[in-house]
Amino acid sequence: MEIRALQESEFDEHAELVYVSYSHERDLKPGEMLAHRDWWLRSIERDPYYEPAQTRVMSLDGRLVASVGCYYRPTWVRGQRVEAACIGSVCTHPDHRRRGYVRQILAEATEWMRAQGWEWSFLYGLEAVYGGSGWQNLTAFDLVVDVTPRDDLPLLIERPANPDDDADIALLARLYDELCAPLVGATIRTEEYWRERVLSSTPWGPGPEYRLVELDDGLPAGYYCISGAAVREIAWSKRPHEVLAMVFARAGGQPVSFPFAHPELVQALRELAAIPTQAQCFEGTGSITLREGYKGLWRHHDIDKPVLPELRGTADLVRMLHDGDYVMWPADRA
Repeated sequence: MEIRALQESEFDEHAELVYVSYSHERDLKPGEMLAHRDWWLRSIERDPYYEPAQTRVMSLDGRLVASVGCYYRPTWVRGQRVEAACIGSVCTHPDHRRRGYVRQILAEATEWMRAQGWEWSFLYGLEAVYGGSGWQNLTAFDLVVDVTPRDDLPLLIERPANPDDDADIALLARLYDELCAPLVGATIRTEEYWRERVLSSTPWGPGPEYRLVELDDGLPAGYYCISGAAVREIAWSKRPHEVLAMVFARAGGQPVSFPFAHPELVQALRELAAIPTQAQCFEGTGSITLREGYKGLWRHHDIDKPVLPELRGTADLVRMLHDGDYVMWPADRA
């Protein structure tokens, strides 16, 4: 038995291991991601940060039987760059389960990430499964907003961002960095990352629609990506309450949910909301609700030269992320 880095020559074998592990005894619908035999291959092709060594595998008698992916996700923390990883594609072949193989690979993967200088890792899974290996639950606040926007706000100009247009990619990247660099937890994105991962289509579905919002003079105000009435991502450079007005218009009067809560967002919502009449106050007005939600499992790595030396362990990390209004956009999950 050997635990080591995946070799590029083993990509096809590993893709089959992941497919068999995730599809075993599951009723998959045709067309969904896990129903594609090569979904792991297609996923890493869309991740410009990926290198084979990020996949830690167990080889038994010359065959791959289990693996853990440590997908590189450099992270903004109040303007500082922190090296981190998202754990994903964790799997064991159905014929080799309940032998503790994943726990052994996680231990090796943690030492490997520590050697890379990555300060922490996170994953989305069950604490009952990963807690014994050191990952702890994180929650942070989201916002659910049910307010009536002011009727004196002009609707700005908006259009879909073109994923094939270098100028649109550069604009999205600039708006993203302007909002996200001061936050806690957002992934640092290159223009290549935007093009290949965030905006690209996949065999199991089209890429998401990002809508650019512009002022009357053509200058950019921000962008957003929304599914139904759930904001998947948003950024702004100017007049954030007017960018939000575009979001509420597209949501069609439904309460809008945001996957983060931040003072600047709350202030923009104050500027957006109409002042209700006295009669409306008596009948019941709108609301802005803080909702604490699951944000994954996290583990701090005790590296030699941390960017954030004040963090002494996983409990400190989780508290810092929670109190810092942690935000991660869905596009950055492994």
